[in-house]
Amino acid sequence: MFDFSLTEMMLAGVVALVVLGPERLPVVARKAGQWMAKIQSLAAGVRSELAAHAEVAELIKVKQELEETSAEIQQDLQNLSKQVEQNSQEIAEHLHDSVPAWERLPEQKTPADFGLEDSTAAYSAPAPALSSAITPSRSIGTAHTPTLRKRALSRKRDMRPRHRPTPKLRIRR
Repeated sequence: MFDFSLTEMMLAGVVALVVLGPERLPVVARKAGQWMAKIQSLAAGVRSELAAHAEVAELIKVKQELEETSAEIQQDLQNLSKQVEQNSQEIAEHLHDSVPAWERLPEQKTPADFGLEDSTAAYSAPAPALSSAITPSRSIGTAHTPTLRKRALSRKRDMRPRHRPTPKLRIRR
């Protein structure tokens, strides 16, 4: 605040000593110190209040920016959802108007197309004897599958060390 040099303070002290006298000088000095402390604390409080108001103003500005950004993002998401709906409707319309998938398949190639074999009889329906050999007599659901316990036991059996007799050395005579 104020800038006092050492000489100015000594001059003020001498004048106060002469004017007030030695009896009242300590009481006045104490009161002046108390007033200076009150003034400094008041100035510090004002400074902190101003800083708090500045921070609040800054936070309000940041809040407004965040609200604007969130509004923009929501608008973008709404536009995106509208575009997705339009695209899905176009795709659905195209699928309803298009040819079924089995009609869009390409022509099936045979080995004759590649010049490998001329007879196409081999690729017709399988022979009756072959079809009965492929088709099992029992249904698929009753095929033999070992239980978990049996599988675990077979795994244990496979992991057991096998007994192998040690070879005996033969000596030729």
